[in-house]
Amino acid sequence: MHADCRQYTWSRMYESRLTLVRLDRFYCFKHHLNVFKSCNIFPVAFTDHSLVVCVFYVKDFTPKSAYWHFNSALTFDTGFKDVLGFFWTQFRLRKHDFSSLGQWWDRGKTEIKLLCQQYTLNVTRDYCRFIKDLEADIVGLESLSGSTGNRGHIELLKERRLTLERLLDSKVQGALVRSRFQDVSEMDAPSSFFFGLEKKQGQMKVMHSLLSDTGEELLEPDEIRQRAVDFYSSLYTSECDGDDSLLDEFCSGLPHVAEEMNSQLDRPLQLPELSAALQSMKGRKAPGIDGLTVEFYKAFWDILAPDILEVFNDCLLSGALPTSCRRAVVALLPKKGNLQEIKNWRPVSLLCVDYKILSRTFSNRLRDAMEQIIHRDQTYCVRGRLMVDNVFLIRDVLEVSELLGIRTGLISLDQEKAFDRVEHSFLWKVMEKFGFCAGFIAKIKVFYAEAESVLKVNGGLCAPFRVGRGIRQGCALSGMLYALSLEPLLHKIRKSIEGLCLPGFQRNIVLSAYADDVIVFVQNQADVNVLVDAIHAFSKLSSARVNWHKTAALAVGQWLDALPTLPSNVTWKKDGLKYLGVFLGGPVTVKKNWEDVVHKLEGKMNKWRWLLPQMSFRGRVLVINNLVASLLWHRLMCLDPPSGLLSQIQSKLVNFFWDSLHWVPQGVLFLPREEGGQGLVHLASRTATFRLQFLQRFLTGPTDLMWRELARCILRRANGLGLDDALFLMNTKFLDVRGLPPFYQGVFKSWHLFNVVKRKNSPSLFWLLKEPLIFGAWLDICDDTTPGLRLALRRSGVVTLEQLVAAAGPDLSDVSSLCSSLGLWSTRMARRLLDRWRDRLGAGVRELLVDYCSGTTALVHDELFPEVWLSPDLGGLTGQLLHPCNSKGLTLHCADRRTLYVNCVKVLNKTKLQNRLPSAWTGKLSGGEDVPHWRVLYKAPIRKRTGDLQWRILHGAVASNSFISVLNPTVSDCCPFCDMRETIFHVFSECKRLSGLFTLLTSVFALFNVTFSVRCFIYGSEYKQKDKEKWQLLNFIVGEAKLAIHVSRKREIAGEPQANAVSVWRCNVRSRLKLEFSFFRLSNRLSCFKKIWCFDNVLCRVSNGEICFAPFLFE
Repeated sequence: MHADCRQYTWSRMYESRLTLVRLDRFYCFKHHLNVFKSCNIFPVAFTDHSLVVCVFYVKDFTPKSAYWHFNSALTFDTGFKDVLGFFWTQFRLRKHDFSSLGQWWDRGKTEIKLLCQQYTLNVTRDYCRFIKDLEADIVGLESLSGSTGNRGHIELLKERRLTLERLLDSKVQGALVRSRFQDVSEMDAPSSFFFGLEKKQGQMKVMHSLLSDTGEELLEPDEIRQRAVDFYSSLYTSECDGDDSLLDEFCSGLPHVAEEMNSQLDRPLQLPELSAALQSMKGRKAPGIDGLTVEFYKAFWDILAPDILEVFNDCLLSGALPTSCRRAVVALLPKKGNLQEIKNWRPVSLLCVDYKILSRTFSNRLRDAMEQIIHRDQTYCVRGRLMVDNVFLIRDVLEVSELLGIRTGLISLDQEKAFDRVEHSFLWKVMEKFGFCAGFIAKIKVFYAEAESVLKVNGGLCAPFRVGRGIRQGCALSGMLYALSLEPLLHKIRKSIEGLCLPGFQRNIVLSAYADDVIVFVQNQADVNVLVDAIHAFSKLSSARVNWHKTAALAVGQWLDALPTLPSNVTWKKDGLKYLGVFLGGPVTVKKNWEDVVHKLEGKMNKWRWLLPQMSFRGRVLVINNLVASLLWHRLMCLDPPSGLLSQIQSKLVNFFWDSLHWVPQGVLFLPREEGGQGLVHLASRTATFRLQFLQRFLTGPTDLMWRELARCILRRANGLGLDDALFLMNTKFLDVRGLPPFYQGVFKSWHLFNVVKRKNSPSLFWLLKEPLIFGAWLDICDDTTPGLRLALRRSGVVTLEQLVAAAGPDLSDVSSLCSSLGLWSTRMARRLLDRWRDRLGAGVRELLVDYCSGTTALVHDELFPEVWLSPDLGGLTGQLLHPCNSKGLTLHCADRRTLYVNCVKVLNKTKLQNRLPSAWTGKLSGGEDVPHWRVLYKAPIRKRTGDLQWRILHGAVASNSFISVLNPTVSDCCPFCDMRETIFHVFSECKRLSGLFTLLTSVFALFNVTFSVRCFIYGSEYKQKDKEKWQLLNFIVGEAKLAIHVSRKREIAGEPQANAVSVWRCNVRSRLKLEFSFFRLSNRLSCFKKIWCFDNVLCRVSNGEICFAPFLFE
């Protein structure tokens, strides 16, 4: 609240020294920060503590939707699909009743809304009635069980309670969706926490008060809404003058779209590209004003698709979209700063999905043209370019400038409301200058013709207002359109400023841009003046505006003269700056990236820690990988963390996963699920993967990478060899890379995790000439018979074949010249060396070299890096868990991130995984393959917690008396039910109390025409797609049986009635079947229920709309 003011709440004077501390504090949740109106500190005479006064708003706000949203549960309701199909068939006949297809389409969506509301009302009533009936049954059964002790009543009571518990699980899943979790299937903790989280998401968007233009505080809802509407309607009002002379000045020399590309852009709409656009869209997003979601369109696309295509074609022809598509709901999200200032709320446009389908279709077309016309230093919304490329560039510019002592000024421009200030008329003119055809520009204009916005403020919608400028954030086209609108300014800067000139570089580096995050490189006052003039002229032309007060500037290298003067008294920093979320520069600035990171991650985990007992292992991994560790990824891509930080964080992540005793080694947890692990992220391996991906992009990525020459400049310092790309054609383990920056040292360390094998000779002349002569390269002939050769080659600078050819001639026969170059005294030794090199090259390569030197063969630059094969360096260690992932076909060019990561995990954890058996049961079961089928442990319809138990059983991670007796000698290691020693094997396969359950399972398996075995019971069974229904049920039966063994053991020890494994298994299976049947019946999908659960009617069947259980499910 007082960002620029440092105050203290406690003070004490000690002789001539004053101590100041902030002791007195108010704490609040982050989502409550916007309720604070003011906070001030006042001195108090009678105490050394100051008075802290906080003024805040007390309002009871319940989040609610401002407009109707489609209930996505209806997409699973076959009955609703039939109703919708019948309605739409009839409504399609009414097109001629409307003045336009757009009007007909809007009316159709309104009718769909009313249909959904009526249908959902009936389903919800049935659902609530079912829960109430279930609760009444439980109350009645509790009374009967307590008074009679009847065994049947007790079993039925357990079944009803399980059914109600699982119904509550489904209710929680709805809250998870609304709270923006990505994968509901991974989460299974029924708790009011998620409902509270949903409430917090709503509370963050509440405007408690706003300040008027004159600074007056507005508290009334009507005043707040009016202030917001006035601000944004003014913001979106056009200010463009349209000076065509300035336009020519900025757009002169811009590249043009090829004619073939224009033909592709302007072709008629086709249904397949609309379908592809829809399928590429993610679900669980807030819909537009019509309330229809992505899930709705995907589920009912076959019904609506032909009409959508017809409506879109009509709109593109008439030049106007339907009203619902033209009108965007603008949600305001809080930014940093005083939230009473309306400018500190970020507008996000919620657009109708049909609009998004059309915009994504055209964005897919436009994306192909962006590479042709957008300069390589702008990476936003251009295929093949990444945001991290900008960070690499700035990081290496700072490093090289310091290394070479080159003075460099970096000016990071802050553009005010960049997307919102784009003038539509200016954008259309720029597209013309880029050579887009008139037909395509006319189609893009349709998206903004008569566009309107409706602000969503505190759960309500304001009156619509016209949008005269601005690009809607939320539209698939927006990013590319903004890049096009900004390119004339960047083009002007490139032409007018010399930028950073580095010795030996092919091109100057003038700027780095990711959307509106632009850094310009200057070297003197003249560059600054040109930049300021260009920005001022562009502001008049396009209404874009740079906020100089928020602009940052950094000076690096040797500035002998005075630093250039910047506008608005912007001062030059010397240590570093923050760019695209990363602090770059000197050690002090870079250190800020890692400040308090451990505490922040711990705070993230603590929000979930109290839920751990209710969360499955998969749910815990989801939290760790997606919500906690992912906070590190952006920084780890670009920077090396401080020593020991990752291991410290890793330890905390593993502790969070187990929440108690660590049953399984960490190395196993990091393995993929299909190899017996849990897929828990290994931070060191992920960091190594980032480094390998950097190297992959450096060696094999796009030819126009801005940072590649800077990286080469840095790599040439390795061992003083002056080599860059060619370093990776030798054995880099011999290199001394301590003089390189930490990031590049990390690149080599990661590269050393793999053994590298390349072709003995490259088919490329370019890479043949770059072939090294030392450190294990193909042409390395240094051995015991050539003492001192490596040192002589390095001292003379003859370390590649190209340099050797320059010293000894194209046919490698000039002995005296070689002696002179290498400082050799023995011509016989020189001749022997040349003979060995000629033999290594072969006659064909030598002839190619002679042709090249004579000018017969031309050298083709920038050819692809030679293909190399990678295999994980396991140091000779072996084990069933150390089998490389896809090692046979793993090449640098084609290696994907997951394959690299899994191999890094195995290399970095090889000592923990060597000779470890895949399972605690390996060698204990007879017959068949001795490997668990890990994939089936969690396969639906098995619940996550049941899958956890199966995974723990296979790893021996279940407490038995043999284990407990080691920790507590007072506990016997014998089985409570027999005299044998109780091990994990005894509990789940050998104990005599299991005979009844195994007999029952044998008979059940026989009904599926499958022979029951302990191996199948413990390891599970894989299956082919054609046998999916049968084996899914069998694996479910086995999983429930293991759960019954585990639960009944505890209950029998506690002396509970009806606690044997068979009774528990029957109760659990009946409860699950009843729950699933109720759900599918409510959604009118009994056919799906039969397909999943009624295979050959073994477990149950459906008769007259009711479920009938198999006899063996009752005693």
